Amino acid sequence: MTEQPAHLDNQPLNELEEQLARGEQPDANPVDVILAFLNNEVYVVSSDALEGPESQVEPLVLANSSGKPVLAVFSHPSRVTEQYLEAAPNVLGTQGAAIIGNLGDELGMVINPGAAFGFEIDPEGVANIRRDFKPSDQPEDGAAGD
Repeated sequence: MTEQPAHLDNQPLNELEEQLARGEQPDANPVDVILAFLNNEVYVVSSDALEGPESQVEPLVLANSSGKPVLAVFSHPSRVTEQYLEAAPNVLGTQGAAIIGNLGDELGMVINPGAAFGFEIDPEGVANIRRDFKPSDQPEDGAAGD
């Protein structure tokens, strides 16, 4: 048996990937996947390196099958394939909630493009997540977290 490339490996490497794998089950709750994305570290690739806390980077944006722009986001650094590293060699970690908060209204995102655990969210879906979910460190209207 030959070993699969890391980006195609279907063994979850972290909590987010466990939720992504569970999300493919018929009884899965998509809310669990969204919360795992928002509350865990995810990775973007950029041609720019972070020079300091105030530095700006341009993360890699791909075109989906409809030709619409989507931000490439990865659940683990090993899910970034060589083709993406050639275009953007810097792998940068950030909270999923920060990605959602900074995407704007015209950009969707694709989690793990071409990998075992992945899916795409269109700009409307991103807006819905931004509207309906708050990161775990921001309780809604002073309500206690559960």
